Amino acid sequence: MSYDQTTTFEEFYDKHPEGKLSTHLLSFFELYDAFHSWWFSLAILLLAMNLVACSIERLPRIYFDYVRPRPYLTNRRLLGLTLKESFKVKTLADGEALIQVYLPTTLEKARLKKRRGYYYCERQGLSRFGVYVVHIALLIVMFSSIYATQNGVDGHMVIEEGQRTRFITRRGPGGVSYTDDLGFYVGCDDFRLRTFVDNTPMEFESDLFVAHNMTEKLHQKTVRVNEPLTYKGYNFYQSSYRPVASEKVVEIEVADNSGHQERHRVRLNSPIELASKETLVVEKIYEDFAGLGQALRIGKKSRDGKETFFHIFRRHKDYDRIVRGGQYSVSFLDADQKYATGLSIGKVPGIEAIFFGFLVLMMGLYMCFFMTPIRYFARLEERDGEIDVTLAALGYRNLNVVKEIFNKRLKGLPFTDREGKNA
Repeated sequence: MSYDQTTTFEEFYDKHPEGKLSTHLLSFFELYDAFHSWWFSLAILLLAMNLVACSIERLPRIYFDYVRPRPYLTNRRLLGLTLKESFKVKTLADGEALIQVYLPTTLEKARLKKRRGYYYCERQGLSRFGVYVVHIALLIVMFSSIYATQNGVDGHMVIEEGQRTRFITRRGPGGVSYTDDLGFYVGCDDFRLRTFVDNTPMEFESDLFVAHNMTEKLHQKTVRVNEPLTYKGYNFYQSSYRPVASEKVVEIEVADNSGHQERHRVRLNSPIELASKETLVVEKIYEDFAGLGQALRIGKKSRDGKETFFHIFRRHKDYDRIVRGGQYSVSFLDADQKYATGLSIGKVPGIEAIFFGFLVLMMGLYMCFFMTPIRYFARLEERDGEIDVTLAALGYRNLNVVKEIFNKRLKGLPFTDREGKNA
């Protein structure tokens, strides 16, 4: 069973009337708002404690083994290694030349860890800490996400054209809505709506501004869908609109062929009586008709009762005179229709820490899966007038890859007498 997390507290219980016991269980576990519930936070806390406990148990041993390694290939260590090979050379110089080729670093650097013919080198040793880098990254992401979830802002506001406000409606735990003060004003200078031919919305945008008082404007931007206004960590997204509940008034001009002009300021669906005994009615207003801007649909009733209609455009004053070409022409001068813009407000505090945690996570995963820590050992021993050279390698993961690398290094060695075998 799933539960919609976008519903309010009341809507949730209206949709799930499972009975008194079930209702108490749903309320106790806060299933109407799981991401803010106590058990969700507790689960994340327990997971964090588990990661910390795992790290405390093994990290110190690996750390001290990395900073203070045992570089000596003793007989006891040699017994525990599977990747090893022995050779005989005639002189000490030949043995050092062999080790020079085997070790992935210069012999001079290896001599710094030399003791009675022992040589040592480690490659990509830091990758052994990759899993703990992943643990740290997960802790950063988890605690940052909890902080962002508990302190983030998810709200909505509606602003009429020419108005400003500093209050938003937020959705709190359990879907309970309450009003919050932003600490600054957000206003709308203008709202524009563009429609298709059938008058369905095509695009809408708002000219917003931010102010700290009722006069000064600190920041302005035209907000469209997916192009928000950002200020002090808040993101204001264009999400909706609605006409302001007020009388719609338009102003038109009627001119006859003799040059006589009359202006009429009327409400929608109010008749206009002409001298020719015809009646005009402004039936509908379009914010953007076929991409030509604001338009009016004018109904015309002739003296014999015949009804037709035509359109006029605000941007094209002579459209009716040129296209229809009757005894008179009608021009669209002005329209009084205000809109209110609906804005979604979001704020995610600590988002930088979350992104940083993901970057650390990617780095840790790279260390775990694309880096192979290997330790190389070498030993020189003089025996019966000859020099025994013993080479070995130790890998901590990707053992097949380590074995391939070890064999590849052996193939490039300038030896002639092979004593041992690669296990």
